[in-house]
Order: sequence, then C-alpha cells, then structure tokens
Amino acid sequence: MDFRTSDGVRINYQVRGSGQPVVLVHGFGGYQQVWCLQVPELLDRGYQVITYDQRNHGASGHTADLASVDRLIADLHELLVGLQVARPVLIGHSMGAAEIYGFLQRYPDFSVRGAIAIDQSPKMLNTAQWPYGYMDITRASYRLKLKEHGNVRETLNGVPKQVLNQLAPEKEMFPFVRAENLPLLYDHAKKDWRPAVEKATVPLLLVTANQSPYFDGRFADVLAAANPAYVTHAAVDQSGHVVMAEQAGAFNELMDEFLDQHRR
Repeated sequence: MDFRTSDGVRINYQVRGSGQPVVLVHGFGGYQQVWCLQVPELLDRGYQVITYDQRNHGASGHTADLASVDRLIADLHELLVGLQVARPVLIGHSMGAAEIYGFLQRYPDFSVRGAIAIDQSPKMLNTAQWPYGYMDITRASYRLKLKEHGNVRETLNGVPKQVLNQLAPEKEMFPFVRAENLPLLYDHAKKDWRPAVEKATVPLLLVTANQSPYFDGRFADVLAAANPAYVTHAAVDQSGHVVMAEQAGAFNELMDEFLDQHRR
C-alpha cells in the first residue's frame, strides 16, 4: 500500500493484523523486510504491525534533495496520523531509532505507548564529554569518515538466511545508493537527541549490541541513569549492529517483555 506525504512523496507501507499497533522503523540504507523475524512474532501475540520503507529507500518514492532526518520524522508523523494509528509502540533500528528520539521531542502531544531503540546513540559525534558516538567520528572528521565507513562489516556473523532471502529481491529491485544519500547521513550524524531521551515521558527501552562495530553500549547506561523513571537498557550478546536479525530470539524476548508491560 502507498501513502502520500504532505510534499507528495509516495511511502510504501504494510499493515498486518489488529490490536495494539506496533510500528517498525528501519535504518539508513534499510528495507522494511529486515523486520521479517519480528512481524510473525508480533502477529502471533495479537498486535497490529505496521512497516514501511522510508523515503529514498526501498519501494518508496525518491527525491534528490533529501538532506534532513527531520523530514523522515515528519513522514513518520504524517503516516501515523493518516492511518489513524492510536497510541502505538514505536520500534526503530539505527537511524530509525534516532528518528524515534526526534519524534518524541518534536511531537510531544502525539500519544505513544512506548518505544524501543536498537543500537543507536542519540549523539553521533564524539567529544571529550561524550565518548559514546559513532565509532571515532568527530565534528572535524565526520564527513570524510562516514564516506569511508560504508565498508564496515555491520554484523558479527551475518544474518539468518530467512532475512537475506527477504531482502535480496528488494535490494535488486530498489538498490540503495549510499553516495546519493550522504547528505542525509551527514545530517543524522550532526543531531544530538540526548535531551529527547533524558526528558522522555514514555517508556523507552534502549537495546545495544555487545559486539556493535559502531557504538559503545555504555551510552545507554548513561541515559538510563539520567532518566531512570522511563529509560531502561538491555544489552544483547553475540550480535553486531543488526540485533533484531542477528539475535532475533534474544531480541524478540526483550520486545515481548516490553510490550507485555506496556500493553493497553
């Protein structure tokens, strides 16, 4: 199915099941099929599941001028309003998690039951006071290093064949051109969503990967300590960046427990 944003871009989405809505948001260069090991789990447990390809990704429309995560956050908001999604749980991976941080900050009046953010520090640029950014990038180096980091191995031991089989035809039909979307990645890198997490007033689970090539999971401990009433942290072992695919069993247990605690 397709949805049109306020600026006319077509967003491809899928709605499955009924019940408490759960919205799954993929990351930079991703596809909605990456959630294929979560969708049946959620449906079996009685949730409505909404997935979508973000603009410039997958089967959704592409624009040449996408240079801001803010536009993607607005797309998420417009999709939820357009589909009349009430009190969803938002689950995001990587840049998709950063968008959820931004969503909570930008749309405080939109009722969200809870959120799960997967392997994403809210501040990508490292400083002396914040050594928990993306790899070793700083304000001085991020453009050059993000260009080079496209070849970093994201996973520890790859992802299951089931996920690869779901992604393969999408990648063939809708190849993601990283170089064309570097302005978006640069904007993502410059954001600082720490205030959004520190001031969150909805349950927020930060899921980190012990073998992430990108992030030191201790960032989540810092944020949980800053907002203990709402923010919790769970680390998944034997996983690289794509936790929900690499360690689907462990992730689904965390997801199920969180959803059970915050089911309407």
